[in-house]
Amino acid sequence: MPVSVVLPCYNEEGVIEEVIRACYGEIIAKIDDSELIVVDDRSTDNTPAILTRLMNEFPELRIVKPDVNSGHGKAVRLGYEIADKNWIFQIDSDDQFEIKDFWKLYELKNDYNFILGNRKDRQDTYHRIMLSKLISFVDQVIFGVKLYDANCPFRLINNKVHKELIAEIDKEALAPNIMIAILAKKREIKIKEVPVMHRKRKTGKVSIVNWKLICFCFRGLKQLFEFRKNLGRIKN
Repeated sequence: MPVSVVLPCYNEEGVIEEVIRACYGEIIAKIDDSELIVVDDRSTDNTPAILTRLMNEFPELRIVKPDVNSGHGKAVRLGYEIADKNWIFQIDSDDQFEIKDFWKLYELKNDYNFILGNRKDRQDTYHRIMLSKLISFVDQVIFGVKLYDANCPFRLINNKVHKELIAEIDKEALAPNIMIAILAKKREIKIKEVPVMHRKRKTGKVSIVNWKLICFCFRGLKQLFEFRKNLGRIKN
């Protein structure tokens, strides 16, 4: 079944071409009628020029830009909204994943509606690893769901199911991927977590660090608590 690959991107001139070529060669070229959607969140480096050049080579490549830089959550949501194939595969553009692991997810599509990557040996900074552990704790204590890596940007989900889930999530959500995973568990969607390879970032910079990261976390946690309060009106 065809796949919409959704790739949010911001200032990744060092790896974006490599990631796009890997996605094309490993997925788009092997699954008929698939598409690759890159959401360029108003990059200020050479990323836009690279994307423009690649569009001439890959007809399945769609480049989308929001009106203003809006952050990862809104960028990925924009990609989700225009994806129209049977399945959506979302991956980040920082080249921290092995594209071939896509097939670990894709081979389970007949048994599950949502296959979520799990960074078992996560190669990230200590504070980001601890943040993921905190998210897992909140998911279990506040929402009553067990998810090892709810925010993992390596996920395959049935598009019809996805549209039903994301319609219930506030468009201002900073981390819609977490909420999608939580809601999928609450609604007893057939979901499976699969270990995937993760490697250190080689180029570029993480855009949210230090005090900005702390503020982002507090805002995100506040939104999760608000989301929890609203679950009463959402049918399971």
